[in-house]
Amino acid sequence: MKFNAWSKARIRNGTKTLTSRKMRYSDPAVYCSFGPFPWWFIKRFLYRDEGAESPEELQRVINQIFRRTVGDHEMFYVHVLEPDLEV
Repeated sequence: MKFNAWSKARIRNGTKTLTSRKMRYSDPAVYCSFGPFPWWFIKRFLYRDEGAESPEELQRVINQIFRRTVGDHEMFYVHVLEPDLEV
């Protein structure tokens, strides 16, 4: 599973334990996955587990990844990362 530099830093320091993706992934980095959930739900309730300090920070990061504004009603699968993940 690919991660950007922002995510890698947060995985390493233990603040990112989830990652949200448009598709469900079966990957050694993933413990389990749930969903799909609308982006507004992830942004509002799971931003800390995604490694962000605020919903606004998480929105900025996802917009950079997608190179566009990700809408609140777009659906994502939430992946719980393996606790000992090394990136």
